[in-house]
Amino acid sequence: MRHTAVLVLSWLVLGCASSETCPSSMFDCGGLCRDLTSDPENCGSCGAVCDDGQVCDMGACVLSCREGMTVCSGTCRDLTSDDANCGSCGMTCGAGFVCDEGVCAPSCPEGYEDCSGVCRDLQHDPSHCGACGSACAAGEVCSAGVCTFACPGDYTDCSGSCRDLASDHEHCGACDGACSPGEICDAGSCVTSCLEGLTLCSGACRDLMRDPENCGACGAACLTGEVCYDGTCTTSCPGGFTDCDGSCRDLDSDRLNCGTCDAACGDGEVCDSGACAPTCASPLVECSGTCSDTSSDPLNCGSCGAACAGGEACVSGSCFPVFIPAETFDLPSAGDTRVGAGSGAYFWRIGDYVEGTRTSMLSSISQVDVHLVVDYNGLTCDTQDVSVKINTTTVGSFSIRSTDATIDRTYTFSSISGPTYVIRYETTRQVGSGCGAAGYSNDIGSTITLTGP
Repeated sequence: MRHTAVLVLSWLVLGCASSETCPSSMFDCGGLCRDLTSDPENCGSCGAVCDDGQVCDMGACVLSCREGMTVCSGTCRDLTSDDANCGSCGMTCGAGFVCDEGVCAPSCPEGYEDCSGVCRDLQHDPSHCGACGSACAAGEVCSAGVCTFACPGDYTDCSGSCRDLASDHEHCGACDGACSPGEICDAGSCVTSCLEGLTLCSGACRDLMRDPENCGACGAACLTGEVCYDGTCTTSCPGGFTDCDGSCRDLDSDRLNCGTCDAACGDGEVCDSGACAPTCASPLVECSGTCSDTSSDPLNCGSCGAACAGGEACVSGSCFPVFIPAETFDLPSAGDTRVGAGSGAYFWRIGDYVEGTRTSMLSSISQVDVHLVVDYNGLTCDTQDVSVKINTTTVGSFSIRSTDATIDRTYTFSSISGPTYVIRYETTRQVGSGCGAAGYSNDIGSTITLTGP
């Protein structure tokens, strides 16, 4: 089932668009601005339509999308950075926000540029190489912001993007070899990233100044009865230090032996005068025992304890409403309930219906927009009258005539609480005898848009 979030806007078409009114990455095709790199109806040039089962990728009709791209309505989209398909197909970021790692964010991260509402890596993106909208030709790759036929010596072509597999955290050892959090890419392998003062020894982080098994160097073990102090094996610990299983430790400041041997402080804590206490690395600050980023923490927005209200997000230390104006769902779709003739394919009796349950991000709604594709219309001498119900409340009705191929209606009503909505199209009057029936199949483009108050 396709699930999209859309912004409901009103606009006035003032004649045909000219090339001067289209963004730099779009082209005027018959008065409409089109992206020739991804539009399956205008792929590579205006009017060049891809065949059924194909998608448009970098201006060419292909059977499937490149690695890292997802098919959204016949178009290859990068769900990690596409402002109109952020995290999932159709999930649209609001005004002033862009898509960053699949989440709508106020601005692009360092190293990325906002290209028509999408964050792009101009150093590596073959569709925006060196500048927004500057696409590399077929067979070329983007390296350091320049289109070239091959990646430089130490780089590998990963779906048109030149990557250093020896050190790239997201492409470590192979194009799809992403390291886990807490790991770094070292010589093409994901390895544990050790904190300052620790050294990686055979896959484990060790303190060479205190570890009796690795004293001064990995694998340099002290003899029985010796302890490790400042990277040197000795027979006893100096004043102010305590022997903890062969390791000289300062119990006043050692976070792994705080106050007593083996008394480790928790994550985000340090040992202060033999007691564990929270510590926070900049820009984090300590708020009631927890490290918080007051620029983005909705519970501590701008300062400790300053919580944002429900439905608000913390952006740059200030609370702003999270506005999701509308969501669109396929309806009817596979899995929805059908009651009608022909195993629910045709509706002509009173009480015939199709019903689907949709869970939304909207806590309440006050408007729906119905777009129903009537793929079977056998009506000859009567209409099929249908009601639209949301959570058992009738919010509108329409009639299907013999000439109708689609139904488009907008209904407004008093607020209905969600976020789960049971939506039903129900026949309210039996079609006259011998006058036929109408039907609408699953997943053929019929949608319903839910709009909040």
